[in-house]
Formats: sequence, structure tokens, C-alpha cells
Amino acid sequence: MQTADIKKQNSFLEGLKRSLRSLPPLTWVVVAMIAFFAIFAPGFFKTENLINVFRRGSSLWMIATVQTMVLIAGGLDLSLGSMITFSGVVLALLLENGVSAPLAALAAILSGTGAGFINGFMVSVLGIPAFIVTLGTLNVFGGLAVALTKTGAIFIGDPTMVNFGAGNFLGVPIPILVSLLVFGVSYVLFYHTSFGRNLIAIGENESGARLSGVNTRRATWLVFVYASTVAAIAGVVLASRIQSADPTVGVGWEFDAVAASIMGGTLRGQGRGTISTTIIGVLLILVLRNGLNVMAVPVMWRSAIVGVSLLAGIIFDITMRRREK
Repeated sequence: MQTADIKKQNSFLEGLKRSLRSLPPLTWVVVAMIAFFAIFAPGFFKTENLINVFRRGSSLWMIATVQTMVLIAGGLDLSLGSMITFSGVVLALLLENGVSAPLAALAAILSGTGAGFINGFMVSVLGIPAFIVTLGTLNVFGGLAVALTKTGAIFIGDPTMVNFGAGNFLGVPIPILVSLLVFGVSYVLFYHTSFGRNLIAIGENESGARLSGVNTRRATWLVFVYASTVAAIAGVVLASRIQSADPTVGVGWEFDAVAASIMGGTLRGQGRGTISTTIIGVLLILVLRNGLNVMAVPVMWRSAIVGVSLLAGIIFDITMRRREK
């Protein structure tokens, strides 16, 4: 009996070691960062603060998840931040003009679907590099958001949308539930459908995938449609949470999403990466920003500190992965 128990214990320990080794190298950086802020930032571990961290990070997690899918397939979507802004503006303008909350939210989300349709068409059908296409639409939708709001924020006071952004369901903030739902749908699409398998195949070898019968054009088109649709959902959540549509609120979010994906272990164009570990990169960004805020670091220094930290994190992650080969 003792021998059997020892074998079970050894088997459990080996399984635990394998699981820990499979985690992105930055996991331990995030753990160390949490420990640092727990010691030097009083109030960081308060329940209210932690809930706010995840509530505020829900939109970033959503776009980082879909950005990971795009990157694995060899693409890049720089328009996601602008789509967050634009969908929020569409929502606010429709509410301001008397449209009901459900219809306004649906229209805002469909604006993202339309943007993704345009991005996907130009990339997959016209063959224009994704970087060029999405850099262009980043400016197009960002510019439209500024023009439609006349450079000023639009207040959102609709009770339904305010509750959607700030309310709870079964004790859990609604934005967090939405992000979990988006992650769940993305997980199923990526790991349990031919669509996800095709994205991986395209990332590994697009020509080989095409020769093996994969409709690479359709898969590429669809992943851009899905990414922009999710970005629009994130925009609706964000606008509802802050109760306004700010024409600059999404600026830079697309780069945070890319950084989170890379730090989570995604390698663009190699079919390598998982949407599950992207949360590690998201956590690093959220914990760092919140910790600096709790420590009352001057605003003028926060962006520089975050930028340097993200760059160092990406370099660290890539270096560690090269050593593992």
C-alpha cells in the first residue's frame, strides 16, 4: 500500500512539474509583481481594488484574446483599439437619439462586424498586407469617432447600459461575465472547430494549408470579422462602464493586446500560441498599471514605466523561449 501511495505521489508531482514548465516564463514575473505590490502598495489586495482591476481589464482581455487568434494565423489587427472607440461612439449617438438600449448595442456591435468584413476582404481577397490595411482602418475609424463626437465625450445615462457596465449578476460584475463568455466562445471556436484548426494550419504554413484543401481566404476573412466584432463588444462594455463615449478612449489598446499576446507565448505567423495563456500578458499589464496607481506614482511617469516594463517583458519571454529550444 505504501509503495502504491508513493507512486501516486510521484506521478502527481511529475504532472505538476510538467504543468508548471508549460506556463509562459512571464508567469513568474507576474507572481513577483503581485508580491511586490502586495508589500509596497497598501490597499492593492483589497477586495474592492481587485474587483476593479478585473472589471477594468475585461475589455483588454477580450481584444487580446482575438488578437492572439489573428496573430497565430499570421495576421495582425491594429484597428482593434479604434474599433473599441468607434463602437462606443455609435452606441452613445444612437442612445442620444432615442434608440432603445438593446438596438443601440446591437448596432454598435454590428459596426464592428462591418469593419472586420472590410479588413478581411482587403487582406484575404485583395492580398494587401494586414499591417497596412489595419493601420489604415485604425485611422479611418479613429477619425470618424473624433468627427462624430466633435472631439468631445458623449455622456451615456441610459439605465440599462449603465447597469450593464457597472452592475453585477449573481455577485459577479457584468463586464467580467461578458469577457468570460467571449473567452469561452473563442476557446470553443479555436480548439474544437475546423475554423480554429485552419487558423493554426495557415499560421504554420499557408501554402501547405491551401494545398491540403483549407480555404485559407475564407478563414482569414472570418478571423478579422470575428476580431472586430469582439472589439466592438469590448467597446460597448467599456463605454457602458465609464458611462461615456470618449473619442480617444481606445487609443493604444491594440498595442497592449499585441504585447499581451506575445508575452502570453504567441509567435506571429508560426501557428504557435494559445488563447489560454494570453491572460498572463493581460494580468501583467493590469497589475502593473493598477499597482503604480495605488502607489500614487505620478501620471507623467506611468506610461514610461509601463512601456519599459512591457518591452522588457517581451524580450525576457522571447529570450527564455529560445533557450528552451
